[in-house]
Amino acid sequence: MVIVTSDRGLAGSFNSQVLRLADSFLKSYKEAGGENSLKVISVGKKAISYAEKKKLNLTDRFSGFGDFIESAKTIQLSDRIISGFLNKDWDRVMTISTHFRSTLKQEVLMRQVLPVDLDKIQNTINEIIPEHGRFSELRITNYLPAQAGESRITNPDYIFEPSPKELIGGLVEHLMKMQIYDLILEANASEHSARMVAMKTASDNAKELSGKLNLEYNKARQAGITKELIEITSAVNTLS
Repeated sequence: MVIVTSDRGLAGSFNSQVLRLADSFLKSYKEAGGENSLKVISVGKKAISYAEKKKLNLTDRFSGFGDFIESAKTIQLSDRIISGFLNKDWDRVMTISTHFRSTLKQEVLMRQVLPVDLDKIQNTINEIIPEHGRFSELRITNYLPAQAGESRITNPDYIFEPSPKELIGGLVEHLMKMQIYDLILEANASEHSARMVAMKTASDNAKELSGKLNLEYNKARQAGITKELIEITSAVNTLS
């Protein structure tokens, strides 16, 4: 299981939502009797602390995937995931991370990245391609049937070089690395959005509290002045 969180806090419920889903998965996994076979790769200091606190079988720790991450920096992570699968250190790889939908909406997802499900490979590609903006036109949402009078070649006879097995193997590995890179980018974007919203909420609350305190101060100050005026007036009247 690969758990992806941030290195820092002050991001609202960004990390807590990821760890809550991890708790739910661990509970169901434990009930199924597979707790001892679970291996964890933690990405982000919050995920590392979580795994250590839960005393999970933490095989690898990664951190520093911060603001401006290049694909080359995630190669070590993706290589470790792939090599562990090929060496049969684990037979399945699940990821728990945050998927960026919009500035105000992020969704925590648990996804299986290995073994590759060929029936769902288009969904995997669509997750990597942005939903809006640049390159979004490359997304395939459905497959349209042939129109009346339109002929289509349903089984074209392609010639592959190198062999289809080598070609598919290379493409799947490349897709896997791109999926891990996209997963980190989505988590980073979600983290910054969550932190921006949390800081805006905190600023708004601070302004509201400051206004209330200022009003209370002015009321107390006015009451003090009124009291002093009454005392002075009373003293003058007494002397008169």
